[in-house]
Amino acid sequence: MSDLDTALDSLQCAATGLVTDFADVLVRGCLKEHPDLVAYRLAVLSGAIDKVHALVLAERAGSQWAPLPADPAAAHATDTAQVTHHRCTCPFCLHGD
Repeated sequence: MSDLDTALDSLQCAATGLVTDFADVLVRGCLKEHPDLVAYRLAVLSGAIDKVHALVLAERAGSQWAPLPADPAAAHATDTAQVTHHRCTCPFCLHGD
């Protein structure tokens, strides 16, 4: 397994954990896992977000992209609908049967 594969798996795990953490906050009003575990996941995600955000800013400033043909919120809603209707038997899937 390459370093890239390992990094992407780590990011996927942290992102999935964050979804669960956020659900705990919304539903329970508290975390069900130790705050240090949650903080570690947040650090993994923050590092990735910072790297991608830096490129977003740089590429916007470079004006190399054509205008976006669709509304980002509408595109996200379409992606969310696909995830919402997804079903599988994977033990990692949020919508597993």
